[in-house]
Amino acid sequence: MLTIIRVDFKNPDDPDDTSFEPHPTDYPVVYLEYPNNDAQESFVLLAPKDKDHYNPIMCLESTLHTIIAHYLTPAQAALFGTLPDKDVTDDDEDDADDIPERSKSVSPYPVSEAPSPPSSEVSVASSDASYLSISSQSSFSDSSISSASSLSSVCALSSYARKDSPDSEPHVDYLRLLQRAIKKRDGPMFMKVMSAINALLSLLKYPPLPLDPFDAPAANHLGVTVRGWQRIPTNVVHRIADETYQRAVGPHIDVLKRYEAFSSEVYGELMPTFVSDVIRATGLHGGSLFLDMGSGVGNVVMQASLETGCRSYGIEIMPGPAQIARSQLEQFKTRCRMWGVRMGEVELEEGDMLKSAKVDELVKSADVVLVNNKVFLE
Repeated sequence: MLTIIRVDFKNPDDPDDTSFEPHPTDYPVVYLEYPNNDAQESFVLLAPKDKDHYNPIMCLESTLHTIIAHYLTPAQAALFGTLPDKDVTDDDEDDADDIPERSKSVSPYPVSEAPSPPSSEVSVASSDASYLSISSQSSFSDSSISSASSLSSVCALSSYARKDSPDSEPHVDYLRLLQRAIKKRDGPMFMKVMSAINALLSLLKYPPLPLDPFDAPAANHLGVTVRGWQRIPTNVVHRIADETYQRAVGPHIDVLKRYEAFSSEVYGELMPTFVSDVIRATGLHGGSLFLDMGSGVGNVVMQASLETGCRSYGIEIMPGPAQIARSQLEQFKTRCRMWGVRMGEVELEEGDMLKSAKVDELVKSADVVLVNNKVFLE
């Protein structure tokens, strides 16, 4: 849990404003719209004193950047501004005014081994209909997004509009303003910018109704993007894995350290980037069966099923990691709904792989079997 915290924001115009101070029950929070309908999450506006621990603001930034980079058309993404080379919270020594105007790429997001966030409020539709299927193709127009200027939260920042050239239209770089607010720890500015960003995302998720009542309403634009994917972008997979790990596994890191050294119970994990390499190298696909012998908290089976749609099975002998895996699977499914994607079937078993009837049954038809422990007994 995030037990050692520092105040991450303040009101530079009012030293007596305590709304951004930590409180036993009423933490300062901001929410972020996720791609799926009725999906959003609240993030606590506090930061850990230890930079290696979970940072809610960095998590929000990474998620927002992933959504913009992979769920929006270039025209839609341009409404938000410039994607940075890295998150401002990655380097507290950078000057806020030195934030680059142009971006080269979105950085990869490694899974954190740090403690997880305090309980956050998640809102997401729970029915299967809430998924944004990636099995069909669709097209749409960007014209409806021009009405964003009518949103009050967007207009509130119009004074920050700039021109790229004398002949261009003025526009607000919301992502740049967000980074500046984070760097300067300007709480009110951060809240205003996030309100504008959420308004733009909401407009893309819930387009205005057509003027003609007989015309079909426009679909969630982010969902349309998903339906055009041949496979889920790797950065999206890694982001979902990271979010899930921070919330489901992070609070139980101490449990995972309880094992006998140099025994079959030694615990270790594979990073998402390496798992993606394994998936590509082995040719896993939607029709494959993947087995993980000694699956720990279930990271690999869940990622494999999300990244490829394959059926995955994992067995873990240690009760601690096995219990965490079951909890993580539920969180993973929730995250998939929030991001509007589907994962393949995942089955978890707590037990000895050498004595499991299920293993005996499945190993005969498995396409890929993973055994990741150099100290397993013969």
